Amino acid sequence: MKILFNRPIKEQAWGGGSHFITSLYYYLVKKGIDVTFNFENNIDLIFMFEPRSDNNHPGIEQILEYQKYKKTPVIQRINDTDIARHAYGLSPHDPPWRIKTLLHANQFVDHTIFISEWVKNHYMGHGYNRKERKDSVIVNGCNLDYFYPEDTTDKKNTKLKVVTHHWSDNPMKGLDMYIAMDKICQNNNNIEFTYLGRYPSGYTPKATKIIPPVYGKKIGDILRAHNLYITGARFEACGMHHIEAASCGLPVIYHKDGGAINEVCKEYGFEINSVDDLLKALSFYSSKENRKTHIDNIDYDYLSNERCNFRYYECIISLINSFDDTCEEK
Repeated sequence: MKILFNRPIKEQAWGGGSHFITSLYYYLVKKGIDVTFNFENNIDLIFMFEPRSDNNHPGIEQILEYQKYKKTPVIQRINDTDIARHAYGLSPHDPPWRIKTLLHANQFVDHTIFISEWVKNHYMGHGYNRKERKDSVIVNGCNLDYFYPEDTTDKKNTKLKVVTHHWSDNPMKGLDMYIAMDKICQNNNNIEFTYLGRYPSGYTPKATKIIPPVYGKKIGDILRAHNLYITGARFEACGMHHIEAASCGLPVIYHKDGGAINEVCKEYGFEINSVDDLLKALSFYSSKENRKTHIDNIDYDYLSNERCNFRYYECIISLINSFDDTCEEK
C-alpha cells in the first residue's frame, strides 16, 4: 500500500503541524504502509496537508493532473483558519485567502478531516457543505513518551511555577497575557513564569525566565518542572502546546477567544478574558487541592498521538477499501 504525503517531515524543533506530519509518517510506516512525498506509480491514496504547491511538493493543481492518469482517493486535512491573522491585521483579505483556497481544493477530495469542531464550524459558516462529502473531526495528540505526568513538582515547591511554550513568536500566541504574567511576577515572589520558545519582539521581560526552543522530550522535562500552564493564544485551530502541557499533568489557563483550545481544555482549565481574570486564575491554582481537582480530569489517552494516529489510519484504510465508509471521532 502506497500513500502520497504532499508535505515533508521535519525532525527538529518546529511548529505543531510539522510534528503531526512526522508522527503520522512513522506510525503509518510501522503499519507497513509505504509513504512517499512525490508522485509515483501505483499510489493508493493522496493525503493533502496543504493545497498549495511548495518547492518540489505537489498542490491541488498537480494532484488534479495526476488524477487524469490514475483516479486516486484524496484526504484533505484542514488544520487552520485565517481568523487569527485577520484579527491581528496579518491577513488583509476578506474573506481570507486561506478559506477560499481550502474550500476550492475541497471540491475535489473524497474525505475531509478537521482538527477540531471549532475549525469545522468555522468552515461550515463559510460555505463548506458536509452533505457533499464525508468528513471527520480528529483532535491532535502528542507523544506520551515525551509528555507524561510526574507528581514531583508540587511536593518540592511551594511557589506557583507557571510556564508556556511556543515555536512561533507571533503576538497572536498571547503576548499580552505573557506581559501581564511578567508584571505580576515583578510584584509577587510566590509566582515564577517561564517562557520556552521564541519570545515575541516589542517587550523586554524583567521577571520572566526565557528558554530558547528545544525539541521532543526536552520540552516535556521543562514542562514537568512546573505546576501550571498558561496560553494566551487566540483563535487556535487546535494547537499542540496546551495538549503537551496537559499531558505533563498541568492545569491550563486559557483565553476565552482561544478557539479550539477551549473545547480541549475546558475540563481541566480556567478561562480568562482580562488581567483581573488572570489574577483570579492564579489565586485559584495557588491551592494544591484546586490544581489536583483539574489534573484528575485530564484524559491522557485522549491526548495521545496513538489515539490520533490510529484514527487517521482508520480513515485511510477505510477510504482505500471503500469510498462509502465513514470515519467518526470516537
